[in-house]
Amino acid sequence: MTHQKSLGVPIAIWIAFFVFADLMLLFPQIDLLISGLFFTPGLGFTLKGQLWERTLHESVPVLMVVVNLSLIALWWFNRHSGRRLLDFSGRKLALLLCLLILVPGLLVNQTLKEHWGRARPVTVLEFDGSKGFTPPFVISDQGGGSFSSGHVAAAAYLIAVAATLMGRRSVWVGIALIYTLLVGLARIASGGHFFSDAMTSLFLVLIGYLMLERLCGCSGADR
Repeated sequence: MTHQKSLGVPIAIWIAFFVFADLMLLFPQIDLLISGLFFTPGLGFTLKGQLWERTLHESVPVLMVVVNLSLIALWWFNRHSGRRLLDFSGRKLALLLCLLILVPGLLVNQTLKEHWGRARPVTVLEFDGSKGFTPPFVISDQGGGSFSSGHVAAAAYLIAVAATLMGRRSVWVGIALIYTLLVGLARIASGGHFFSDAMTSLFLVLIGYLMLERLCGCSGADR
């Protein structure tokens, strides 16, 4: 079953995502417990604003600009020089840009964050806020933008970039994954997102990448 796929995504990943979603719906207190590790009554989320948290938070939009301009420059160089550095083609550029636009852009930032209404940890009653806590995957009227995490979705996009350029077994994929997890940690520690917000974005980008990869006929699995 580990080799079976649906829509280009291994069945194991689909199972992992739905098990995760069911677990968080059945035990939403997990989110509160994890966020509570970073909350001090009367003081709030004290790690917010520290150098490491700010650096990770602010690095994401910078990397989005630098990485995508570099991808376009690499494609342009290959096209006009006749070379194939990193075997990067126009099809692979289209794959990555479509992923960025469709998942972090349209799905996460423009759809889920804008319309799901989940309150951020820093604003819920359990953490000295005024809004109600709702589980993930449940549409809320609290007017928050917690579900899911735009920063984690953007960081996870870098995993797809590394896999496309260097292959899925490359050390760069591991580095991108670690960076994504650190961004998620920073967002949770600062009270900006719950654990489930971060994990959902990671799953969505991974699933979206594999689906688009199949559609485009591109694969970094063998390199």
